[in-house]
Amino acid sequence: MSKRSIILRNWPKYLLQWGVLAAIILFMTGLVSADKAADPEAYCPMGGLQALATYLANNSLPCSMSSLQVMMGIVLVAAVVLFSKLFCAYICPVGTVQDIIRKLRNALHIKSLKVRNGSAIDKFLRIVKYALVFWIFYMTVNASELFCKNLDPYYAVATGFKGEITLWMSIVTVSLTVVGSFVIDMFWCRYICPLGAISNSLKFWVWIGVLFGLYYVADVLGADIPWPVLLGAFCIIGYLLEIFHSKPKLQLLHITKEDGACNNCGLCNKKCPYHIDVRSCHTGKLTHVDCTLCGECVAACSTGALNIGISKPRKSKLWKLLPPVLTVALIAFGMWAGGKFELPTIDMKWGIEKVAEDGKVTQLVNPDALQTVRIDGLRSVKCYGSSMSFKATLEKIQGVHGVRVFVKRHSADILYDPTKTTVEKIQEAIYKPSKFRVKTPDPAAVSQLKVVTIRTEGMYDKMDLNYLGMKLRQTEKAIYGLESEFACPLIVRVYMDPAEDLSEDWFEEIVEMEVLQMPQHGGGVKEIACGYEFVEMEDEVTYISTEEHIRNMFSPFKAEFKSRVEEFESKPQYIYEFAHSNFEKPIYLRYMPYLSNHLSSHEGIIGIYLQLNKDLVPAIQIRYAAPMDQDKLWELITMDTWTITYSKDDVRQEAAKLTFKNPGTVYPL
Repeated sequence: MSKRSIILRNWPKYLLQWGVLAAIILFMTGLVSADKAADPEAYCPMGGLQALATYLANNSLPCSMSSLQVMMGIVLVAAVVLFSKLFCAYICPVGTVQDIIRKLRNALHIKSLKVRNGSAIDKFLRIVKYALVFWIFYMTVNASELFCKNLDPYYAVATGFKGEITLWMSIVTVSLTVVGSFVIDMFWCRYICPLGAISNSLKFWVWIGVLFGLYYVADVLGADIPWPVLLGAFCIIGYLLEIFHSKPKLQLLHITKEDGACNNCGLCNKKCPYHIDVRSCHTGKLTHVDCTLCGECVAACSTGALNIGISKPRKSKLWKLLPPVLTVALIAFGMWAGGKFELPTIDMKWGIEKVAEDGKVTQLVNPDALQTVRIDGLRSVKCYGSSMSFKATLEKIQGVHGVRVFVKRHSADILYDPTKTTVEKIQEAIYKPSKFRVKTPDPAAVSQLKVVTIRTEGMYDKMDLNYLGMKLRQTEKAIYGLESEFACPLIVRVYMDPAEDLSEDWFEEIVEMEVLQMPQHGGGVKEIACGYEFVEMEDEVTYISTEEHIRNMFSPFKAEFKSRVEEFESKPQYIYEFAHSNFEKPIYLRYMPYLSNHLSSHEGIIGIYLQLNKDLVPAIQIRYAAPMDQDKLWELITMDTWTITYSKDDVRQEAAKLTFKNPGTVYPL
C-alpha cells in the first residue's frame, strides 16, 4: 500500500497532528495575532500534572500555572486510564515532529537503527524517562517553578530559546529529539519523554492506584512518609511494570485483530512507529504499553484484519474515528472545565495552632471565630512569587491567620480574627501608596501646579493608579501626575496646570471608563478592564511648585559602598554623569542594580546613582576617585558583556543591560 494511501486512510490523525503543529507555529511566530502573547505552556498536560503535584504537596501552584493546565493534566490521566495515550498520538507537537523526521528519513532511503522492544538495550534506555520524571517533579515541587521548562524541547523551540530555559539542557534535548529520532524511530517518545513515562505507568492504573491508596492509608495512620518516597516508588514501579509486563489490558479501546483475515504481510509491523509486533498478536486485541491508538497499522492493513474496538474486531469504519473524536472531545471538556473553577495559587494558614515536640497540639486561636474577607482587584498579584510576597505582608498584620490567593481573578480570601483587626485595617496594611507621572511639566513654562483631590473605590492595587493615569494621558489635558493615599474611599491627588478647569462630571466619566485601550509596542491595542467607582471631588484646591512636583514624581536609585566612602573621604572625587529625559523610564531603574553590580568590583568606584541633576534632568551618575578615570569608566559601561556577581560562588557574564551612545560629562564632587 502506498504512503499516500495510508495517509488518506488515516487522515484524522494527520489532520489533528499537523493542524495542532500549524496552529502552534502561527501563534508563536506572530503570523496570527492575539489579544495577548501566546503562552507555549497554556494547554500543556505535563505542566498541569506538575502543578497538581505541587498543589497537593504544598498547597500552592507553580508560577504561570492555572486550573486550565491542571485540568488538561487530569484529562490526560483520564484518557490514558480509559482509552490509551491519545495525546501522544494525536496532539503532541514533539511526536508530530518525530513522525515527520521518520517519514523524511524513509523518503531519503536512510535505514534506521532498529532497537527491538524487550531487548536488553531497550530495557536499559527506558529507565531514562523515569529518572527524568523523578528529577522534574522533585525540582518543581520544591521550587514551585515548572522545572520541565529547562529541558522541554517544545518549549525551547516555541520560545526561540528565550524562555525560562537552561540553554545547555535545551540544546541537548532538542538535539536528542532531532538526531535521536533520525537514528531510532520515536526515540524521544520511547526513551526520554517524561510524559511518556507517566502515561505508560498509568496504563497499569490498578497497581498505581494501590500504591497511592497505601500511601494515603499510611498518612491517615500517622506515618509521616515524605512525598519524594511516593514519587520514587511511582517511578520504580512504573519502570518495572513497563519492562516486565509490557501488555496492560485494562483500557477500553484497543487495536483489534481478526486472525482469519490476516495474510501475514507484515505491513502493520513495518508501519508501526513504535515497532510493536502487531502481526504476532493472536489474542484478538493488541495490549502493548507503547500503543497510542495512532491507527497507522490499521491504515496499512489491506485485508481489514485490523481495526479499533473494545474486544472484538469491528468492521465499521466509524470505529477508526473514535480515538481522534475522543481526543478532541476530551480536550474540549478540559478547556471548558478548566475555565469553570480556579485553584488558589497559595492556600496557607499560620498562627492558629502550635505543635510541640511531643506532638501535642495547642490551639492559639479559636478557628470557629475566624472570618474571611475577599479582597479583589489585586492586579500586581499574578504569580507564585508575588502571592508569597503578599502573604509575607499579611503575616505582619496582627490578627491575620491565613490567605488563599487566586491570581487569575486577582483576588485573595484573607482569614482573620475580628477581635484583633478589621477589614479596613487589613486593607490599609496591604495598600502601598503610589504615584504615576502622566507627563513632565516644563518648569520654565509653569512655575506651580494645581492639586485637585478626588475619591474613588475599587483602586486598592498599585497598578490601578497607573491605569487611571493612562486614561488621563489619553485625554491630552494638561495633567502631569497622580498620587494616592489610603483612605476609604481612596484619596487620589491630581496634579495639573493651573489653567485647567475640570469638572466633577468629567472626572467621573474618566474614572468609571470600564475599559482602558492601551496601545502596544509593535502595534495593536491591549484592553484592560478597570471597574473603578468615582465617589466625589473635594472642594479644596491647593498648589505645589513645579520643581517640588518633579522631584516628588521621580524614583531615584542609590548604591554606595561604605568602605570606599571612608577610604576616599579625603581624596579628590568626581561624578561621571549621563543626563537624558529617557532615564525616567522604569526600565532604567530596573537595571541600575546590574550596572552597580558590574562596576562595584573595580577599584575607585564609590557609588552609583539615578537621580535628578541640578537642571531637573534624570541622570545616571557614577562617583569615583583615582585610580579610576573617565576613560576606564567609559570602557566598563560600554562593554558588551557585564560581570554580575550573584554570590561568592556564582559570578556570571551577562549581556549588558543598558547601552550608552555618547560619553558622559565629568565634574568634581
